[in-house]
Amino acid sequence: MRNILFSVMLLLGITTHLRANDELSKISYEIQSSATASTGKYAPFWLVSNQHGMASLENNSAHLGMGLFRNFDEKKGLTWAYGAEIVGAWNYTSTFYLQQLYADIKYNCWELSIGSKERWSEGKHRRLSGGGLTFAPNARPIPQVRFGINEYATVPWLFGDWVQVKGHLSYGKHADREFITSHMAHAPRGTYYTSDILMHEKTAFLKIGNEEKSPLSVEIGLEMYSQFGGKFYIKRNGTSDSLRYDIPHTYKEYLKALIPMAGGSDAPASDQKNINGNVLGSWHLAANYQLHGWRIRLYYEHFYEDHSGLLGYHKIRRGEVVSYFPWYDGLYGLEIDLPANRVASTIVYEYINSRLQGGPIVNYWQDHLVGKDSYYNNSIYQSWQHGGMAICNPHHLSPLYAETATMNMPYTRIRSHHMGIEGSPTPQLGYRVMSSYTKHWGSYDDPLPEPKAQLSLMAELTYIPQQWQGWQLTGAFALDRSQLIGNNTGAMLTLRKQGFIKEK
Repeated sequence: MRNILFSVMLLLGITTHLRANDELSKISYEIQSSATASTGKYAPFWLVSNQHGMASLENNSAHLGMGLFRNFDEKKGLTWAYGAEIVGAWNYTSTFYLQQLYADIKYNCWELSIGSKERWSEGKHRRLSGGGLTFAPNARPIPQVRFGINEYATVPWLFGDWVQVKGHLSYGKHADREFITSHMAHAPRGTYYTSDILMHEKTAFLKIGNEEKSPLSVEIGLEMYSQFGGKFYIKRNGTSDSLRYDIPHTYKEYLKALIPMAGGSDAPASDQKNINGNVLGSWHLAANYQLHGWRIRLYYEHFYEDHSGLLGYHKIRRGEVVSYFPWYDGLYGLEIDLPANRVASTIVYEYINSRLQGGPIVNYWQDHLVGKDSYYNNSIYQSWQHGGMAICNPHHLSPLYAETATMNMPYTRIRSHHMGIEGSPTPQLGYRVMSSYTKHWGSYDDPLPEPKAQLSLMAELTYIPQQWQGWQLTGAFALDRSQLIGNNTGAMLTLRKQGFIKEK
């Protein structure tokens, strides 16, 4: 009966997702139902990735949800917003969960956000990019308290309107305890994992240029994240029986996350020698040029795990001290917005290299550990994941793709080429194409005997009938040809209804 009811609800499309963009209304809704059918080991890569965790690796799956959202009134200096979205799913890691629940308040450019909210990568195209190296919309939102300037704001006392800044601070907590406990229930003796992880995030971005007065602008920014606190488990046997160690999470640890410093005497041994918690992040550089309907954006993102990746380091070569900046690793991107035409509106190309990771040999220099950085993995916090999905660019493959009961990301040394293109041939039809080719080398500690390749493609077509206002039907076909995750072929069908709820 439950499956029959689910099918009926799916056909009726009971997913509500609100967007407020009508001057007569502050609240809008979206009714959506989505189902995936595929053959192979997993659902195709691009039907799963960058879906804010609202996707399943299973061959056949479906989800529905209900939400209510109110957006900011941009005409007011002081305004507020909220959002709530619940999801019911079949063949997911959870059958029912809260996708979003948040309350926001904004005064001029300053924003305070409390709760779980879907967010996107810094400086990347929301629909065509593979996502940032530190953060991508690949995992479910992490509940947090966040304060700052989310959109570029001018600094009037500094070169007028030619300088803009944005940035934020946040503290949050992973909401995947049940998933981790279930996933690790039958892990072998000696396996470790951590739940109830706390997270700190801070960013700072600077933009120089005025798009209304000059076609050229440049940007530089820094993202820094930290995982700390939590409950550390070591499996005694193949059951849920385990040892537990509460990692300190007093106000001192919150301060050490804000200002990275070594852990205290009650912290894990590795944190006492290095920085407290698991610290990682990215440097960002970008240049934008727009003229006569064209907009070209060149960008670079450098990921780091420690001091050597953040600031570079020194090493001795033939008795001489040589400065070394391991910035060969990174994401190199090109985004082009084309003048209005019926073929394509935006093209994105991205290249990722994460093979170096500080080099294959571990060295010490001035108390800094350099080499074998093991991107995205950590001896205490396993990996940069939430609910089994990588929080970073999905080309590094999420822990759910691992063949063993672990929360580690075993395939982090990669080279990847990615391209996305979208357009609207008619007002009723829109399309998107995603393609990526990735080579995997495993990791330094667990290398693959030979590199393994993966080709992933997706073609998506969206129909918006004018006679049925607010309705939208999207069909997507995708495939993988991979030596790592197998040959997968499948399709996704999504039915969506949008509308507005008027507010007195």
